[in-house]
Amino acid sequence: MRKSALRGLAIAVLLLAIGNLSGEDAAHSKQVEDFKIEGVALWECQCPAYGCPCQRNGRPTHGTCHGSDFAHISKGHYGDIKLDGLNVAMVGNLVDANSDRLFATLYLDDKATAEQSEALTRIVEYMNGAYVALADQPPVPFNRLKRVPIKFDESADRTHYSLEIPSILQEKAVLRRDKSGEPLFTMTAMDLWSNTVHNADNLKFEYHDADVGKSWDHSGNYANLKYFTVTKQMYADQKMLGQHGDMSGAWTPRQLEIIREAGLKEK
Repeated sequence: MRKSALRGLAIAVLLLAIGNLSGEDAAHSKQVEDFKIEGVALWECQCPAYGCPCQRNGRPTHGTCHGSDFAHISKGHYGDIKLDGLNVAMVGNLVDANSDRLFATLYLDDKATAEQSEALTRIVEYMNGAYVALADQPPVPFNRLKRVPIKFDESADRTHYSLEIPSILQEKAVLRRDKSGEPLFTMTAMDLWSNTVHNADNLKFEYHDADVGKSWDHSGNYANLKYFTVTKQMYADQKMLGQHGDMSGAWTPRQLEIIREAGLKEK
């Protein structure tokens, strides 16, 4: 009982300290350890189905981009800390030319230890702080950080996906595949986890968090999935398309260099 209480206190102190940091401040407040994580990520937002301009260096269709950026880590580490099987989600107005409207809540898997929670937070803060949707714009601020149960399910054929944070977030998506089993709608994109995404059917995207005071239902709008491997070195080497945006609606010169070096499709 005593160990459980001390562990709970340690986590509470950690979340309080991290919750008071913006993405940029947190990314630089402490040395970020080397990391490598692999898994599957699901993005859903209010942009039109199969037509989110933010993915290709454009401005959100509605000005704001109320979205959810979720990742399930199948295998990974942060320094010596293993992160296998953990989940993390960022929900808020995640892309906006008006930085005053940006906000997010970071939801951490309640199965994570205090050490793992800090590691997950440092990784997301680091990547979020390096993401540049628009030059000289500050990163999306994390207004809150919450430890919650996160339920994620992937069908055996990797076509049906569901995500639930009880009483807060519900998502369902279907990834269409061709006869050979490959995703039907793959494109080069700006993304936190990968430079390639697979557009999917958004069957459900409902968000209601009374603590945050935000609520929406963007079911039927945009969704994508990606199977990712991302490292600290990839960000340090400026190899992510999301690090070089300007919301012009066309790839920047640096983005075109990355696309051509990686052999990705420009359109």
